[in-house]
Amino acid sequence: MNAWRVVNPGVAQNRRVLNTTRLIVVGMSLCMLALLGRVVQLQLMPEPAVVARMDRTTGTANLQARRGTLLDSRGRALAVSRVGYKLFADPKLIEDPSRFALQLAHKIDDDPARIDQLIDERFDGRYVVLDPLLDQRQVEAVRAEKLRGTGLEPRLVRQYPHGAVAGQIIGFVGSEHTGLDGAEHALDEYLSGKSGSVKMLRDVRRRPLWVEREGFKPPRDGRDVRLSIDTVVQAIAERELAAACEEYQAKRGEVVVMDSRTGQLLAMANWPPMSPQEFPGADAYIRRNRTITDAYEPGSVFKPFLHAVATQRGLARPEQVIDTGTGLWFSSRGRRLRDAHPHGEVTWDDVLVVSSNIGMAKVLEPMTAQQMHDAVQQFGFGLKPGTGLPGESPGLLNPARNWTHYSLSSVPMGQEIGVTGLQLAQALSVFANEGMMVAPSVMADDANMPIFRKVLDADVAQHTRMVMRRVVTEGTGRRVNSEIYRLWGKTGTAQMARTDGGGYSPGKYTASFICGAPLLDPKIIVVVSVHEPDPSIGYYGGIVAAPVAQAVVEQTLGYLGVPSDVEDHTAPSHVVQAREVRD
Repeated sequence: MNAWRVVNPGVAQNRRVLNTTRLIVVGMSLCMLALLGRVVQLQLMPEPAVVARMDRTTGTANLQARRGTLLDSRGRALAVSRVGYKLFADPKLIEDPSRFALQLAHKIDDDPARIDQLIDERFDGRYVVLDPLLDQRQVEAVRAEKLRGTGLEPRLVRQYPHGAVAGQIIGFVGSEHTGLDGAEHALDEYLSGKSGSVKMLRDVRRRPLWVEREGFKPPRDGRDVRLSIDTVVQAIAERELAAACEEYQAKRGEVVVMDSRTGQLLAMANWPPMSPQEFPGADAYIRRNRTITDAYEPGSVFKPFLHAVATQRGLARPEQVIDTGTGLWFSSRGRRLRDAHPHGEVTWDDVLVVSSNIGMAKVLEPMTAQQMHDAVQQFGFGLKPGTGLPGESPGLLNPARNWTHYSLSSVPMGQEIGVTGLQLAQALSVFANEGMMVAPSVMADDANMPIFRKVLDADVAQHTRMVMRRVVTEGTGRRVNSEIYRLWGKTGTAQMARTDGGGYSPGKYTASFICGAPLLDPKIIVVVSVHEPDPSIGYYGGIVAAPVAQAVVEQTLGYLGVPSDVEDHTAPSHVVQAREVRD
């Protein structure tokens, strides 16, 4: 009998399911292995076509770094950076350029014809700049309109909150946001930041999908830098200088205000002024900070320095009588010298008070060219003051070997030498610091460690300061004998040398005044120079420049809270106003 095996139908079905599952698992495993192998192959040896397509799915975006803020000595912002937006268009996405131009112009208050022309000129391109910088209202209007074909690109914008105040000191930045002049250039390595980047994976529509940690490099913002300039003092100096230059119809003028103890430069005013926002298109002459770049013959304001040298060397005693004659004198080498007015017999101190050219030349005649050259250089003339600002000039001091016998009588009168306003301020600090000259600085932090160099004996420096006080009370500076602070200073009226070197230009003068205050404890030094005032109106230093210095001294010391050193005085209203606006 045949044996029949009875098979359960459910068991057979389970076997078929199991076998099918096994086949599916094996198939999927083979697919995964193949996919993994393809991934390895793409990582190690990608095909050129694949590489080209990979570049389209990844992108790198730059992350802008903020440029540091430039601050004044009290933390007021002189130059700041903010994010602005550039408006651009993609002509390929614009269906009707004329209608597009009309709609967009309405939103940003622009000319539709201008926008239409820009798009038409570059219709085959994908990037047309319509406005390099929109204001905030325009940005919001463009975003709200959502006009197809427009885009906003962020960019850094440098702004100057105080307008033209301290413009030549601050300088300006270029299109790449790097400093090109002034403090912006000198301090660029501190102010400049370092841009970052982010690398991301994008989909076919260029939308970000993923950012790897290794692909993110954060930006590093620039450092904030605090200058020694005080915005209020700078504004005072600029206002008073502008008033004088306009009144006397001068070509240009400069004012330097320096802390006599620390060398901190509180103000460096130039006229005509210039706003940093207008710097790139401005004339190079107006852009310069002429208090440090332009040297000129100082005239009689130079006399106190060599007067002090002669006193220290014993060439003349303070009360020694010097015969200046009738105002005409011939040197031992036959050079003829004149005084503006005959003074007759005067003491050596009075030579400075009445500003006698003859008295200075007679006393200093025994010095050799090398001795006088070295003495002048001791006061910092012929050397760069060292502020680090671009364009700083050493002035003009010829080597002693090039001096003639004329030089020995010309230099004591402030001729045959070129100085800057900053050099005069630095040299004047010798009389304020008992014979020690302080190095000028534009950095606020340098006030903690001022640098001094001995130039004169303390008693000689102090005595010279007292003689310069007499210049204000008895001599050529009588017009500016302040009722609030006891100024000590010196006037100067110098003919301007011809550019071709052929003597002096008739009718062209530099009116100057250098001073310090208060008398016994000097706090500030002020140097004023006004070039080419109209001689028919006035050109003497005591008339044109000295009143500017007086006003700057009174307002600045009042603002700084320095008490009067004159008994029984009442502070005028302009000093009170200066105090009110200091913050």
